[in-house]
Amino acid sequence: MKRSAEAASLLVDRAAAASEVNNNASSDDANPHRVSMIASSASLMSSTSHHMSSSSLSSSTTKSTNNNSNQTFLTRFINARLLQRDGSLERGELTVDSSTGIIILIRFDSQQHQPLQDNTDNNIDHNQQISHTVDCRGMILSPGFIDIQLNGAYGIDFSNGGCEDNHDDDSAANNSRNNSGLRIHDIFQVATSLCQSGVTSFCPTMVSSSRDTYRRVLPLIRNARRQQQQLQQQQRDNTKNGASILGMHLEGPFFDPSKLGAHDKRHILAPSKGIDTVKEVYGLNQVQEEENDNDVDYSSPMLEDIDIITLAPELDGALDATKSLTQPSASERNVIISCGHTGATYEEGLQAISHGATLLTHLFNAMNPFHHRKPGLVGLLSSKSKLASMGHQRPYFSLIVDGIHVHESAVSMAYNSHPNGCVLVTDAMSAMGLGDGVHALGDMSVNIKGDRATLTGTDTLAGSVVSMDTCVRRFRKFTNCSIGEALLCATLHPANVLNRSVMRERATEAPIGVLEIGARADLVVVTDELDVVATWVNGKIAYDGRKLL
Repeated sequence: MKRSAEAASLLVDRAAAASEVNNNASSDDANPHRVSMIASSASLMSSTSHHMSSSSLSSSTTKSTNNNSNQTFLTRFINARLLQRDGSLERGELTVDSSTGIIILIRFDSQQHQPLQDNTDNNIDHNQQISHTVDCRGMILSPGFIDIQLNGAYGIDFSNGGCEDNHDDDSAANNSRNNSGLRIHDIFQVATSLCQSGVTSFCPTMVSSSRDTYRRVLPLIRNARRQQQQLQQQQRDNTKNGASILGMHLEGPFFDPSKLGAHDKRHILAPSKGIDTVKEVYGLNQVQEEENDNDVDYSSPMLEDIDIITLAPELDGALDATKSLTQPSASERNVIISCGHTGATYEEGLQAISHGATLLTHLFNAMNPFHHRKPGLVGLLSSKSKLASMGHQRPYFSLIVDGIHVHESAVSMAYNSHPNGCVLVTDAMSAMGLGDGVHALGDMSVNIKGDRATLTGTDTLAGSVVSMDTCVRRFRKFTNCSIGEALLCATLHPANVLNRSVMRERATEAPIGVLEIGARADLVVVTDELDVVATWVNGKIAYDGRKLL
């Protein structure tokens, strides 16, 4: 059966029974597996039937007549191929508690991967109600994509601090942006649109910026994240607030001046005083006096706002900062340190890992090329034994697989050298989704032509304009890996980078990037061609592929 026919024939049917939340759902070791399936919205919709193209969801639901506020509703996905942690695809079914957004039951058709508990109808509490059953008709159900490096999209620039950035009045970058700066509704706009490409969570990323910009944008995005979390608990769908906003990725400004790429040299410096310089530049824990603006939380930026910092490890003070950020005191939050925009040698890379770095930012770009006598950071990918002897693991590495930043041969070489460490990122900038023209990236003016983004008047690449699902498709083409292996690079692997793929002691959030009991129900249904059909965030529908009326 052709996948296009399967997508068009998906039906979401409502079934009845009474229910209460199962708060004791245990974590299951079922692996993320490539699945072709369509998950149903947890929201109750009026009875309707939609006939769509092969990339759209065909659904039929019935509105509930039971208004008992103590009831919770379950969504069951059947006839799906589920992505496992080893990249295999296992036929089975999955059940989500729509009130909590958590996967509570998994059952596989084969006996080989049976979950830890008996996932039969008898295992569902009599007070729970199966509100939707989704027949996936053999399509792929994957965890939602996670983009850990996204500078902006759809006309929104996450580094837009507003008029305090002091652009020249006649600059193209200044004319193409709103001088009032980034707003919460802008962030929600990006989050909502990302679901079209299967992205269910992302790290808003800032390029090297002024100190005033960090002090404005970091609290703003924290405020957006908190508002979104509240909305996700209150609303029956996520079509308005979209993909989950994770902690920020601060790309810079602690870079080698010879490896700036599209970053503004005015902001570049070394963290010469280690963590003290980092805190001073980002404004961490510094209370501000600002104008009254209901859309902005003007409290000080905090470590909790940050998931990842990219820096050049060879700079004065960088190793001390890395150690302080990755091995903090019990009262502070640790940050992922990634090596990038760097002239670091192989030996300096080993030192960075010894001090806590675990990631390489956009491998091959803005770093020394591999040489057989001077392998640079790229050489770390093949240093499993060397690093193991030092008590460390090889770092993860991100790749921009747009067909422009890295040649397909280099993509394949890197992946085959360290497949479990490969993380796909878009590194997308504000022009993603807008087409050709002049756009802004932080303080810089960028020219877009096709899939190529360059600093205006130069050949310097300035981020990308391709979506995550495009990167996944091109990655599979370049490497000839399996569908499941390609999906892992956009799901499990970035979740591993963020330490979010398993439930940890004292963790306040459910795992992401996996299809397992106890994990968050961030789901994407894709065809065998890796085209996105539908997306769910936190167990609620976020994109269903239907055309706007």
